[in-house]
Amino acid sequence: MDNNIKNLNFKKRLNISITIFFIWVLSIGIFFIFSYYIRIDLVYSSLIIFFETVLILIMWIFFMVKIEWLKDINTGKEIIYLNISNFLSAIRYSFVPLLIALFGMVSEKEEDFKLKIIIFIFATFVCITDLFDGLLARKLNEVTKLGMILDPVGDFLMITCFSVLMFIKGIINLWFFILILIRIPGLLLILIIFLILDIKFRLKTTFLGRATIFYLLFFLGVASFKLFIKNIPEWFNIFLFITEIIGGLLIVVSSMQKIYQLIILIKNKDYKTNKENIQI
Repeated sequence: MDNNIKNLNFKKRLNISITIFFIWVLSIGIFFIFSYYIRIDLVYSSLIIFFETVLILIMWIFFMVKIEWLKDINTGKEIIYLNISNFLSAIRYSFVPLLIALFGMVSEKEEDFKLKIIIFIFATFVCITDLFDGLLARKLNEVTKLGMILDPVGDFLMITCFSVLMFIKGIINLWFFILILIRIPGLLLILIIFLILDIKFRLKTTFLGRATIFYLLFFLGVASFKLFIKNIPEWFNIFLFITEIIGGLLIVVSSMQKIYQLIILIKNKDYKTNKENIQI
C-alpha cells in the first residue's frame, strides 16, 4: 500500500511540475510579447521576471509539500494532474506581477490607446477566471484542498498588489488603502499561520466574504480606468469616492465577522483534534 501511495504521489508531482513549468513559460512568453510594444528598462524587466519566477516557485513548493491535498474532498477521488479549476487559479496567481507591471507602465503611454485596450482585455480575462474555477471544480467533482487554498490566495495577492499600484498612482485614498491592507494581507497571514502550525481546518467562504472580495475586485477594475484615460470627468471621481465608502463598510463588517469566528475557534480549542470551518 505504501508503495502504491508513493507511486501515486510521484505521478502527481511529475504532472504538476510539468504544468507549473508550462505556466511559467506562458507568463514569461506573454511578458516578452508585451515588452515588444512597451519599451521596458532592463532592470524592470529583470524584476518582473524575477517576481514571476519566485511566485511560481513558491506555488510549486507548496504543491509538492501538500501533494496529498490533490484529491476531491467530497468523494476522496484521487487526482493525479492539476485539474482545470486549479490550473485557472494558478494562472491568476502567477500572472499578478505581469499585470501590475503592464498596468503601471501603460498608464504612462498616452499615445497608444489600442495597446491599453488589449492589456485591459487581457487583465479582465485573467480576473474572470475567478468566476469559473470554483464552479468547474464543483461541477467536475474535483474540489481539492490545494484549489481551496490557491483560489483565495490568488485573489488576495491580486487585490493587495493592485491596491498598492492604485495608491501609488493616487487613485484610492489612504484610509481605504489601509483598510484593504488590514483585511486582505492580514487574513492571508492568519491562513499561513494555520498552515505552519498544522492546524486542521476546512475552508468555507461566507456570503459576506465572497461579497467583499468580489466588490474589491470590481472596484479596482473600475478604478483602473483612471490608468488608461487621463481626462476623467468629475462625476467618475465622485462615483469612486462613494464606492470607496461602501467598500470600507464591507471590509469593516466582514473583518468583524472573521474576528468573531476566530475567537470562537480559539475559545473552543476544537481545532486541535477536529476539522473546523474557518470561513474565509
